[in-house]
Amino acid sequence: MQKKSLYQSILILIFIAYSCSKEPVSDFNISEQSTFALTGNKVYLPELIMPYKIERKDSFLIVIESSRLPENKPLIHIINKKDLSYHSGKGVMGIGPNEITDAHLFDPGFSDSTFWVNSTISKRMAEFSLYDSSKLSISEFKQPQNMYSAINMQLITDSSYLCVMAADPNKLVAFNRNGERLGGYGKWETLESRSIESDGSQINNYIISEVNSGWFKRSSFGNLYVNAGIHRDRLEIFDFETKRFITLDGPRMQLPDFDIVGSGVNTAVIIADNHAYGHRDIAFSEDFIYDLYGGYSEQDYLSEGILAKTIYVIEKRGTVRYKLDLDISIRCLTVDQDLGKIYGITTDEDPGIAVFDMPQELLDLLAE
Repeated sequence: MQKKSLYQSILILIFIAYSCSKEPVSDFNISEQSTFALTGNKVYLPELIMPYKIERKDSFLIVIESSRLPENKPLIHIINKKDLSYHSGKGVMGIGPNEITDAHLFDPGFSDSTFWVNSTISKRMAEFSLYDSSKLSISEFKQPQNMYSAINMQLITDSSYLCVMAADPNKLVAFNRNGERLGGYGKWETLESRSIESDGSQINNYIISEVNSGWFKRSSFGNLYVNAGIHRDRLEIFDFETKRFITLDGPRMQLPDFDIVGSGVNTAVIIADNHAYGHRDIAFSEDFIYDLYGGYSEQDYLSEGILAKTIYVIEKRGTVRYKLDLDISIRCLTVDQDLGKIYGITTDEDPGIAVFDMPQELLDLLAE
């Protein structure tokens, strides 16, 4: 009896040791049978000067310019999706009433005729009409003092917001229009290899959130929010209705190399220059998440003009289904699965809109 018990104990110890020593497995391992090659066509529009993001709202594409744009140019362009003809320009750069300093994040809003942008420098959200002729926003929400540390913000309802904070124990925090905290969701996990620095100092929430920072987006098809890591290869899918996170790691499993400089409020996280960017953007269809993945560094971009040529198609419950290889490098994307088209902003010297037709075989698989 004692021998049997000893034997069982040894087996358990071996199993634990094996489990602890196993390398983590990427959630993005895709077979060749699930990979599709897409050929794009670039469309040039002279109104686009420094296009940085592309989104969609109903029958329109929304192109957002870099905040480095000349002040007399519109920050936002509305383009007819059907024929890519120019519809109108929006966004007066400034800090006055209904002006914006930047259009860092897009939110589709809850009205058929408007959309919102998050102007992070001026700490406000601005609502624009798709159809009027004014370049100014039609309404705006200025972040109360309690919300000033919110760096990325998306709508929950027309009077509440889900935010990524600069330094908070929670990954996401909800506020109402008065700046009252409604709840916090998800706790930051310790960075496995960097929990304590060489000087004995702890890695705090600000540093952890910076390493995990990325693109924060909301689906217009439900209560789904995604944070896509630009430095760390991690996607976090948050369902606001259930308050549950689904985490996908990969394709790379290691943390980026980084240094911490300064201290206190002057602390900064410096990512190594040669570190390749990870996830570049997110788009949604009714049933799928489209993840634009980079794998190229800033040095690659400066020398070759390449940022991202790979898209992963992911089910909302977190299963990576398909990999799409692009023949044109893009910096961002939006998708109209009903039309079978993917749109992106090209990364060449004279950027335009790349349009990719999705293969019918892929569309049939997505419709199953």
